[in-house]
Amino acid sequence: MGAVPVGTSLAGADDVVRLLDAPAGAYVHVPFCSSICPFCPYNKVRLGDVPAVPYLEALRREVDAVVGAHTARFGSFTSLYVGGGTPTLFPEVLADLVDRVPTTGRRAVEVLPTHATSARLDVLAAAGFDAVSIGAQSFHDPVLRRLGRPHDAAASRQAVLAAVGRFAVVDVDLIVDVALPGSSPAAATAVRTFLDDVAWCFETGVDQVSTYPLMRFGYTPFGLAPHARRREHAVLSHVAELARRRGYERRSVWTFNRVGSAPYTSITRRRFLGMGAGASSVTGRDLLVNHFGLAAYEAAVAAGRLPLARRFHLGAVGGAAYEAFWQAYAGAVDPAALAAAYGALGAGPVRALTGVARAFGLVSPDDGLLRLTPRGYDRFHDLERAVTYGLIEPLWAQMLREHAGGAVQAAGGWARPARGRSGPLWWLARALTERRAPDGVRPAERS
Repeated sequence: MGAVPVGTSLAGADDVVRLLDAPAGAYVHVPFCSSICPFCPYNKVRLGDVPAVPYLEALRREVDAVVGAHTARFGSFTSLYVGGGTPTLFPEVLADLVDRVPTTGRRAVEVLPTHATSARLDVLAAAGFDAVSIGAQSFHDPVLRRLGRPHDAAASRQAVLAAVGRFAVVDVDLIVDVALPGSSPAAATAVRTFLDDVAWCFETGVDQVSTYPLMRFGYTPFGLAPHARRREHAVLSHVAELARRRGYERRSVWTFNRVGSAPYTSITRRRFLGMGAGASSVTGRDLLVNHFGLAAYEAAVAAGRLPLARRFHLGAVGGAAYEAFWQAYAGAVDPAALAAAYGALGAGPVRALTGVARAFGLVSPDDGLLRLTPRGYDRFHDLERAVTYGLIEPLWAQMLREHAGGAVQAAGGWARPARGRSGPLWWLARALTERRAPDGVRPAERS
């Protein structure tokens, strides 16, 4: 990415940082992939279809501007997470990011299994990364072929074994699809192989296993499909019991950690600033979204402004609800912390909802916190999926239209934004919270 230019700044960076009420973590998005996985909904393009250099130069400018504004007010970031895409396609960029983003806490990066050789992992560790997430998804070849992954089961296993012991935190991502079409034996086989994968991870001593039921975004090639809700609950209950027997504990709805180990998470941080095409920022009372299209992102930076495309003003009530949602995802709601951050008025509706949850046995009090019960985990699993499909998918489907006629088409047409979900929840949320976009274009003009 080169040396930091003197006097680098982008209009809007100071304004965004002023929205924060506390130091933030940093998230950096690298959208390039060597191949496209058909189930993945994240903003991405295939490397070679779109030039990487202009994007990386624009990313450097955005990072410098945001870092400069944040350090001037708060000092170092609380953490750094780099995701994608496949960020390990650019090891020199990753090392440069660590140098550019002063961080007091965890430095983490997503790693493709075929990139997790001993030599490459040593480079990441030497650069300053102390946490990695290995996107194994499975240790069974039929599952990996169905998911369209660019590696086999042997590469998944070798990557995990190479990472354990090299980093303070090693997370392994696994996917289970229990809503397979066809006969029930196919679904039963999927469950067995998934539980075998989880057990193998526990045996290796990884710090965290992230167990994701396959999400089916309508705009991806996998398309829409019903979920087997009760079967998903049963699978996660099996994992929880297996974790208990192997010295692991449930730390969130979908993650299980070795007792005493640190967590790997980018989504449950209270405040974070996102950089890169498709990245989001959470300031407490606002949610900001960068341009998804690389051309739009690069053009904004070239024009000397932060590449923000959408702003959703949550306010005190919405901010408290957002934070409570992710607290619950991580297993416990902290009413006192919410009241301190958003005031009694902002946290009041959350307190009322948690009171209802307690009455139905979904949470139980524990030293000032409200912890999810096993039943609460099941219900939150359903809520997480509903929120994802009801709010996140419509937003991302709209933003992916920025690629129209460009990167998405060139990447083989993996995204069909018109097929993305939408509905009353999304339109209500938009009507209540969306404000004039930072570049002056009214939200209604974005469709």
